[in-house]
Amino acid sequence: MNIKLYKAKKLEKIIKRKVLKTNIILDIGCGIRPQNFITPIIHICAEPFEQYIKKLQELSESTIDRSYLIIKSSWEDIIKIMPENSVDTIFLLDVIEHINKNKGKNLLKETEKIARKQIIIFTPLGFLPQVSNNGKDAWGMDGGKWQEHKSGWVPEDFDNSWEIYASKEYHFFDHSGNKYQNPYGAFYAIKTKKFKESLINKIIKKCFLINNFLISKPVLIINNYKKINKILNKMLNAKK
Repeated sequence: MNIKLYKAKKLEKIIKRKVLKTNIILDIGCGIRPQNFITPIIHICAEPFEQYIKKLQELSESTIDRSYLIIKSSWEDIIKIMPENSVDTIFLLDVIEHINKNKGKNLLKETEKIARKQIIIFTPLGFLPQVSNNGKDAWGMDGGKWQEHKSGWVPEDFDNSWEIYASKEYHFFDHSGNKYQNPYGAFYAIKTKKFKESLINKIIKKCFLINNFLISKPVLIINNYKKINKILNKMLNAKK
């Protein structure tokens, strides 16, 4: 396996160049900080915690460079309702370490079916202990249990279809702001898929997205799965 090592600041610059510019992305478990590597037309946020969703709403209402579709859902639930090849890119940033490793591997296998072009994962390098004794998270909200780490991942957990970009010293402080005695590393795992789409389909899809989301729904929050399926089917039909 080819693992590329960088210092922390350099790592982020490298990843920004590696992430494909796409139109529809699914940002799973984004918390209050959705990905900002690229600016899609439609930014789907799957987030299960209500307090984070409210913060996402505040952020999205002040954002004019994309349309947000905020879905109240866990990783496990969102992959059950998303059709295959329904989004261009999937982001799992600081997510996989929050669940059991065997479960995470199974979920990841199903997640790969949903992305047409790319999957971006970011996680600590190995197990980084993180617990919440008072139920509070780093932002003072009640999301402590969502922020606890339950597994540790290493590049060897990914096969050769993934590119690995890592930093041995990335995390210098814990979620409470206390400095670690020794820094923890982190890495990105990126899988780029081959997916051909005709020019006419790209034009039709873009026109549909602009007409149905960018103009009429700058922010859309959904917690009804029937409504989600209806919207996703429209998105799929638009690309056919």
